[in-house]
Order: sequence, then C-alpha cells, then structure tokens
Amino acid sequence: MTTIRPPRWEAVATTCSLWLLAATCTGMALAGIVEGTVLITVIGSIGAVPSTWAAFRAPRVGVRLDVDRLRYRGWVVWWTVPREAITAVLDDAFVEWRDDSGTEHRRQIWMLTQAWEDDGTKFAPLWRWRRAALLEVREWAGARAV
Repeated sequence: MTTIRPPRWEAVATTCSLWLLAATCTGMALAGIVEGTVLITVIGSIGAVPSTWAAFRAPRVGVRLDVDRLRYRGWVVWWTVPREAITAVLDDAFVEWRDDSGTEHRRQIWMLTQAWEDDGTKFAPLWRWRRAALLEVREWAGARAV
C-alpha cells in the first residue's frame, strides 16, 4: 500500500489559505447579519461553507494505491477503482476504466492535474512531484498512457 500526498509545504499552505478564506467569508456573513444586508450575508455564507469543508478535507487529500484498488480522496469528491479495471492513466491525470458491465468511466485525479507542467522555469520544481506521482500511479496500474 502506497499513499501519495502533496509535499508538506504545499499541504500546509493550502490548508492555511483555506482556513483564512473560511474566516474571511464567515466574517463577511456576520457583518452582513449585523448590518442587515442580505446580499453580503448570502455571499459570505456561500464562500464560508465550501471553504470550511475544503479546509477540513485538505489534510486527507491523496491517492492511495492498495494491492487491488486505487482510492482517490479529493477536496470535494472521493472515488475508488479496482486495479484490474483501469485501462489508461493519461497525462492530464484522468484515469479510465471499465466496470463489470463494460461501461467506460473516466475520472480525474485533481491533485495531479498539473503533472504536465514542467517548462524548465524556476517554478518547474513545484510541479515535478505531480509528474512523478502520476507516473507512479500509471506504473502501479500497469496502464497505458494514451
């Protein structure tokens, strides 16, 4: 069993940013309630709820490669795919598989979506872990790239 997660610095930065956004939106919603402004209350609430949800989920985001299945736990959705059903792991982080009835499915591992972005600039090392993780998932699945 292998678990692929973002580097520690990225996970901490993402979680802190989400908590800051949640606090700002909550403050906006409370200010709207105090002032009696419905629009500000609604906008603050619309931002506070998903950012709080994502902040709680952020430390758990990752791809788990078990012996017989891939488990993706994202910020909003999570899904599981049997290893033998995977037909392709594409460069844009999509995983394709067939279920027992022969129906094609396709889901994206959002955590690895920028895996192709290695343009040689000074920011390229920030994305290289995504490419390495995507290649690890592809190798584990024994799937084709295209």
